[in-house]
Amino acid sequence: MKNQDHHIECSVENGVGILTLNRPEAINALTPYMIETIRQTLLDWRDDEGVRVVLFEGKGPRGFCAGGDVRWTRQMVLDGNRAQAFDFFALEYDMNRIIATYAKPIVALTHGVVMGGGLGLAGHARHRFTTQGSRFAMPEAAIGFFCDVGVRSLLAKVNRHQAMMFMLAGTLVSSADGVLLGLTDTIICDEGLAEMRAGIIAAGSAGDVEGEIGALETRFGIKREAGEFCHLADRFEKVFAPKSAEEIYENLEEEISQGSELAKTASIILSRCPTSNRVHVPALDAARQVPEITRVLEVDLRLAHILAKRADFLEGVRAVLVDKDHAPNWQPPHILDVEGKAIDAALAQANGKNK
Repeated sequence: MKNQDHHIECSVENGVGILTLNRPEAINALTPYMIETIRQTLLDWRDDEGVRVVLFEGKGPRGFCAGGDVRWTRQMVLDGNRAQAFDFFALEYDMNRIIATYAKPIVALTHGVVMGGGLGLAGHARHRFTTQGSRFAMPEAAIGFFCDVGVRSLLAKVNRHQAMMFMLAGTLVSSADGVLLGLTDTIICDEGLAEMRAGIIAAGSAGDVEGEIGALETRFGIKREAGEFCHLADRFEKVFAPKSAEEIYENLEEEISQGSELAKTASIILSRCPTSNRVHVPALDAARQVPEITRVLEVDLRLAHILAKRADFLEGVRAVLVDKDHAPNWQPPHILDVEGKAIDAALAQANGKNK
């Protein structure tokens, strides 16, 4: 069985259902059709006795997946098709839920860029392998959106200050940091990708599939280097300790004024969308209280309805992906001017506090 239409390939080999992202010119950015194909194929394979394992992979040298196609989403909003844009988020988040709760083992084999919606695919897999040169990010604060696709359910399980700096900065981090942040499990050497893939497919006919995949982790896994991003966060844990974005921003401004080792990252955070980061602080803490994936995705959908229709989302995507001038005009421009009532209400309602 094989389908090569519309940038997604679906095939079965030796009991392994293979979902291959095939849009390398866009670093496999996910279109609505790709998401629906992945979702429906997983549902079809769920009860198919001929499929024992599912493998996610991406074609092209630049990376596994750069995320969802937010340029398309922005255009839908600009054209007045908000309902279609919101349907995109609902469809994607349902796909994330299916992956995270899938009864059969899902293996993610990633390389290069793994960010945004790509983490929604790979991060929720049961077994997660990545190459040494991979880079991970949730860069939504740079485009006026927020850390979605259920990734906060993963970040909720690691050190808060590391997760907080990762969400607020939205920068690419190393594969070693990806492990520390709970975004992947096992690092393999870059040149071992093909051999690792062959091992996963061979595991499809093994008597003990899970045991064979575990053996691959031991066989191909390499010792990771230090996670520089997370170690920087460790040294400045107190900066990210407050429960409000306003206090964290005040701490960051102090680090910049002192010219500390954190100053560069602090400047990046302060350049991000203030409303996005006003969302990130309470949203991470809400996920830490209720990390269950379906609840986190419920929050994501409510927040997406708020942020996707804001001018900041349209402006952020324009600045980063359309005009590429990287000079967004955020409204409001400062964290102290962000109106947070709708954000807090969405978080409270989704977590069952205001029913």
